[in-house]
Amino acid sequence: MKLKISILLAATILLFSCQRDQEETQTIDQVLKLYIKNSTSPDLLNPKIKGSYTSASLLDLLGAKDSIAITGYSLLKDSDTITYLDYPAGAIRLKIDSLSNDDEQIYYSLFALKLAKSATSSDKDLIKIEYKSTPSVFQISKLWYNGELKFTKIPGQPNIVTIVK
Repeated sequence: MKLKISILLAATILLFSCQRDQEETQTIDQVLKLYIKNSTSPDLLNPKIKGSYTSASLLDLLGAKDSIAITGYSLLKDSDTITYLDYPAGAIRLKIDSLSNDDEQIYYSLFALKLAKSATSSDKDLIKIEYKSTPSVFQISKLWYNGELKFTKIPGQPNIVTIVK
């Protein structure tokens, strides 16, 4: 009887003395919404609108071979039926060692956005995305379009970029 009580008491003490690890969860905030418009059309990604692009494709420039197609993006419509390119991820990310430290890592992706109007007419633009990774968050921090800074992350705000061509 004493043995059963001793085992029960030891198990109870052991159960209450164990604490759960309070490991922090990392928030991922890397989905990009890219709108493209000009002065006459707020929606250059809608192929049904005359003068708009008929297709869009992404080509990774950091792979073992240049211009590897990126998959996983899509053309979606927002509540105002404006088409945007939804890019959640897919391009290779490289670490920028000179900007990284133990608490914060900086990565970047570089890819081409090929926008076609016809079989013979297309634009090829460059997009560079910089990501910041800390123990609590992984997020887009900046975006350059054709070498021009177009987006800087504002905490709590979505990653929406509008390009005017």
